[in-house]
Amino acid sequence: MKNNLLKYLSLWGVFIFYFIFYRTVFILYNGSALADTSISTLLLSYLYGLKLDLSFSGYMMLIPSLILAASPVMGSKASSRLLIGSITLILIAVSIVEIIDLEVYSYWGEKFDAMHLKYLNDPEQIINSITFKTLIFPILLSLFLFYSNYKITSWLVGRFSFDLENRYYWQKPLLFFTLITLSFIPIRGGFSIIPFRLGIPINVGAVYFDKNNMAVNHAAVNTPWNFAYSIKKASKIDRYYDIMPDHVALELFNKINGAQTKGTPYPSLLNTSHPSILLIVLESFTAKGVEVLGGAKSVTPNLNKLSKEGILFSQFYASGHRSNRGIGSLFSSYPGLPYNAIIENPFKTEKLPHLIKSIKEQDYQTAFYYGGEIDFANFRAYFNQGKVDKIVSKLDFDFSSNNTKWGIHDDIVFDTLFNDLSKEVMPFFYTLFTLSSHEPFDIPVEPIFGSKNSEDSFKSAMHYTDACLGKFIEQAKKTTWWDSTLIVITSDHGTTQINNTSNGQKETFHIPLLWLGGALALTDTIISRISCQLDLAPTLLAQLNINAPEYVYGRNILSKHYQPRAYYSFGDGFGIVSDSISQVYNGEIDAYTNQYPSDSLPDYGRAIYQFISNDFLSK
Repeated sequence: MKNNLLKYLSLWGVFIFYFIFYRTVFILYNGSALADTSISTLLLSYLYGLKLDLSFSGYMMLIPSLILAASPVMGSKASSRLLIGSITLILIAVSIVEIIDLEVYSYWGEKFDAMHLKYLNDPEQIINSITFKTLIFPILLSLFLFYSNYKITSWLVGRFSFDLENRYYWQKPLLFFTLITLSFIPIRGGFSIIPFRLGIPINVGAVYFDKNNMAVNHAAVNTPWNFAYSIKKASKIDRYYDIMPDHVALELFNKINGAQTKGTPYPSLLNTSHPSILLIVLESFTAKGVEVLGGAKSVTPNLNKLSKEGILFSQFYASGHRSNRGIGSLFSSYPGLPYNAIIENPFKTEKLPHLIKSIKEQDYQTAFYYGGEIDFANFRAYFNQGKVDKIVSKLDFDFSSNNTKWGIHDDIVFDTLFNDLSKEVMPFFYTLFTLSSHEPFDIPVEPIFGSKNSEDSFKSAMHYTDACLGKFIEQAKKTTWWDSTLIVITSDHGTTQINNTSNGQKETFHIPLLWLGGALALTDTIISRISCQLDLAPTLLAQLNINAPEYVYGRNILSKHYQPRAYYSFGDGFGIVSDSISQVYNGEIDAYTNQYPSDSLPDYGRAIYQFISNDFLSK
């Protein structure tokens, strides 16, 4: 059994070697994109890339493991032949994907994924793009790899012949089924730093390590893993893709979204043009838990009190139902989609604007604080693409503080941020994203509303985070940086919790947006225009006198030409709301379930999401 285990691991090692080989070929083949990259940075791409290499190798090992487990029944000769054949076919399939990736990347600067398969519908374009280099090199490399795949596999199975005889027949299935089970650990991405707890599922962003050179991050990406993941995601797009002519979708989209208001006058809410900025994003904070926004009483007393000290946007909506939608909307003004979150596609987010990057270019110091896993929803890749100077996540805290499912309690993260700000050079743009109000609502204090049911637990968690926020603001008021700082408080998304609203109801997506701080020229003010997360970046940048036409979906809420509207997505549907209309579409039944003022409205909802889907696919 020991020999079989060692041979099994050697087979896994061969797969890892292949990925190291392909990464080397990728680096050499795309030398122009990596010309200014140091040797040490290139070597790091191998180290970081090992995460996805191990994950996809785990998938590749599943079929060989099943064959080995069944070998006592099939016999040694049949098992060996089947093993050689299956491994050879697996390696050939991997080689094809890797070779295509070389050409795709050299031509477009993009990793090969499912979106590129659409070009198979236009073979003439492919043929016209072929040159001697794009034809002869892949053919020669393919022939070499196909032959070497077979020879190496035959040698491996022969030289390290597995003990496939029938004696101790019961041990072999037990061994290999155990190994199959264990292989799901690297497939998923390993363990959390908390003992005996699996970490979050691995994603492409886990291998992004360089914020200045995206090409070296692309080198770290395992191509077959990325291709398989993109197929899974692409399968959910078709529903909203081709419902009406594109020009009709564009016309209806523009009618709802309004035009960008470049150069139009707007009121200034600030007493300085170059304030420090602190953005606080509260996990799952729904307006249904904020009394001043019509929500339940006593849940967020500090937020209620602070609303009198700043500017409250009372009709502000999230663009999606998950953090991966909300973060992309807040920082890139990109809408949430029913089937996909753009920040989970690093190759697409490279083409988006980023609020941190836009402000950093004005000589701001930047940081992102999050007490959870920084690889959650590709946060690492996304914020590195935003050129953030510093990321603080749960790995940066003492192990003793990491005692919840999601990471570090909010009070600890707020205290850490406060201490760090006392050492910071101004101006700064810092972001804190809380997590204690995320399920399972694990908080380090007695739940004030009890925990008999999910709603009570959630309200208790909101109350705890609100207390952390209130303490932080009171401390901040006594600092030297308060008078020249704008604090923006909002949420990543709403929730059905509290009053049990449905996914489609606009109340589920209603969230707070509050501006505070000594940099404000106004206080105790309410702005009641309907708006959404897409509008935060353009509105904030306009206050800083930064022209930002690249935030194409967002609008400056304060412009006199602003057209009030919000649109949001959930599970398999979406909704829109404006001063005069509302629509909710449910994809499960392929119909609008709510329309106001009548059922004869134009098909605004599907037009908007067809337009966004087309844009998503084009990136």
